[in-house]
Amino acid sequence: MEIKFLSQPRDAKLGDILTQKMKEKFDDIYLIAGMTKDNAFETIYDDLKIAINSGTNVNLYVGIDRKNTSKDMLAKLLSIGANLNIHINTDDSKAESRIYIFDKKGGVSYIYLAGAKFSDDGLFKNICTFVEIAYSANESGAFEEAKKNILKETKNEFHKVDMDEVVLLAEKGEIVARITERKIPRIGEMYGNVETVVGEQVYDESRNVSLIQPEDLEDVDIDIDANVVVRENVELKTEQEGKKEKKEKEEILKRLSEKGTTIESFYGSNDISEGSKEKRAVIHAGGKPKYKDMTTLILESNKIIEKGVGAGEVKIPKELTENTIEFWGGKESFTSVENEKNKIENISMVSAEIIDSKDNSNVKDNDIKLLLTDKGIAINSEKLQEKNIQEGDLIRIIKEAEKSFRIEIIRKETEEYNIWICYCVNTLKGNKRRFGII
Repeated sequence: MEIKFLSQPRDAKLGDILTQKMKEKFDDIYLIAGMTKDNAFETIYDDLKIAINSGTNVNLYVGIDRKNTSKDMLAKLLSIGANLNIHINTDDSKAESRIYIFDKKGGVSYIYLAGAKFSDDGLFKNICTFVEIAYSANESGAFEEAKKNILKETKNEFHKVDMDEVVLLAEKGEIVARITERKIPRIGEMYGNVETVVGEQVYDESRNVSLIQPEDLEDVDIDIDANVVVRENVELKTEQEGKKEKKEKEEILKRLSEKGTTIESFYGSNDISEGSKEKRAVIHAGGKPKYKDMTTLILESNKIIEKGVGAGEVKIPKELTENTIEFWGGKESFTSVENEKNKIENISMVSAEIIDSKDNSNVKDNDIKLLLTDKGIAINSEKLQEKNIQEGDLIRIIKEAEKSFRIEIIRKETEEYNIWICYCVNTLKGNKRRFGII
């Protein structure tokens, strides 16, 4: 075994070594890069293609995020036959490894451990140290043991994806559609206007403010780090293209549902359910969702407590309550009454048909109490409470008439969930629950 410590760019450039190795004949290549940028893949793309066309099995383990990873690039990598595995980087679970393995049966194999990030500059320009470990043919046992240990943990944290999953990642806002560079600012940028960004997006490296709200709400949940990014809606050229894309999305959602694939399944050991410390960044939006004339509210459910104050209630957060108050009948529909504890409450009595997607049960409740507080609206219904709603289940509330609603409980394990979660494209300050309006 020969170990070399190399200084970049003085001794060598890691990018040059990797591209040269890809042109040689290896049985397997493993590229493990927790933090990646599209421009690095652009640089080595042709050499990856050469390796695959020569019969090399190329395995990519890629950490993705909303600033640096695009659907276009992942699609290109899949199109040339690379085996693609992803890890969604979050505040609490970031993949940082940068390891490159070249496996040649009966020949010299290599492992590279790199300090620089997997970017064009990181591979060729940035000052860093990287390690080259060469194993001769008679050291294959030591090489296999090292490779096994590296891949064991990697395979636990990364998840294999195909084109359907890549489309889902873009639809859900985990990645952008493509990354571009545009130097000319928009008028809105010059005046500092910021709007909520939803849908399949483009990341523009030359800008640092998020703009634009598209018409189509079928696309995505967006959480982006503060201080980042421009993503711009990819507009369809024709109505025919729009219909075609919509049909394709429906087919993809159906296939994903059949496979049981959801965004949550990509997080692996990173728990994003109850108790999770994952932080959803907030978009401070100047352009808000169009609440006027809304007919439907779709909301991820809060955790329903069983005992004490607020037991069994579905909570509508304060900010969402303020923006949707007309949907509930307006403030004038709430009446101040004294409860059994001699406290004044603002309540409105409404009725609703309650439907559960899990068993298609249907019940009517004519005595639902909406309680308006300084924290928002609490929906109190005995029949709704009996449904045992779980945190994260979707609640789809349709206004049919004044004081009359249809409440659909869409369970996480049902096929309908994958369809309606696509409408939950908005987040609230200090609240990880997503919502959508129609």
